[in-house]
Amino acid sequence: MRTLYLFCKIIKYRFLSLIEYPGSFIAGIITQWISYGIDMLMMLLIVWRFGTLAGWLPAEVIFLYAVWLLTYALGASFTYNLAHAFPQMGVNGTLDEALIKPVPAMAYLLAGNYNLGYISHVTLTATAIGVSIAWLKVSWTAFEWFWLVILLISGSIIQGCLMLICEMPALRTRSESPTSVFFWQPRNFAQYPISIYPKSVQFIFMSVIPFSFTNFYPIQVLLHKNDGLFANTAKWLSPAVAVILLGLTAVCWRAVTKGYESAGS
Repeated sequence: MRTLYLFCKIIKYRFLSLIEYPGSFIAGIITQWISYGIDMLMMLLIVWRFGTLAGWLPAEVIFLYAVWLLTYALGASFTYNLAHAFPQMGVNGTLDEALIKPVPAMAYLLAGNYNLGYISHVTLTATAIGVSIAWLKVSWTAFEWFWLVILLISGSIIQGCLMLICEMPALRTRSESPTSVFFWQPRNFAQYPISIYPKSVQFIFMSVIPFSFTNFYPIQVLLHKNDGLFANTAKWLSPAVAVILLGLTAVCWRAVTKGYESAGS
C-alpha cells in the first residue's frame, strides 16, 4: 500500500509539472487528435469502399483500431518516456537515483516518467469506441461490459511490457536498443484484423510478438466472432498473456540491472 501511495503521489506531481504550460499542452492534444483522426477516417473510407475487410464491417474495423490505439496510449503513458530514457540512464545517474529510493526502482521510474500527453489518444479513442458501439447497435450483457474493461487493462499491460522488454537492452548498450525494432515496426500490423495476413504471420503475432491479444482476439468475444488461428481459445487469453509478460518484464529488468555499474560522481 505504501508503494502504491508513493506511486500515485509521484504521478500527481508529474501531472502538475506537465500542465504548467497549458498552451503547449493543449496544442499537443489538438495535433494528436488531427493526426490520428485522419488515420481513422482514411481507414474507415477504405473499408467502406470495399464493404468489409476480411469479413469485418467498417464499424468493427474502427472499433478494432480504436482499442489498439487506446491500449497503446494507456500502456505508453507510463512506459514511453522511460523506454526512451534507457540509453542515458546509466550515463547521467538516473538509474542510480531510482535504486536508492524507498520504493521499487521500476515503480519509481514508471511514475516519474508518466506522460500526460497521451490524454489526446485516450479522449479520441474513447470517442471512437463510443461511436462504433452505437453504430454496431450492440446489446452487451454485464459480463461483456466487464470483459471490455478487462481487455483494455490486459491490452495496455501487453503493449507497455512489450515496449519495455524491447527497449531494456539500451541500459546495457547505452545507445539505441538493438531489439526496439521488434516493438515499433510490428505493432502497426495490429491496426487491422490479423486474419488478413498469412497464417505464419498470424502465428508470430500470437506467440513471438503477441500484439493480436491487445485487440483482435479479445474483441471477438464482444463481436461474437471466431476469426484467425485458434480463435475459440485465443480470444480468452489476453489476461493470461498480460500476466506472463509482466513476469517476463520483471525477469528482464533483473537481468539488465544485475551487475549494474554506477554512473559514478
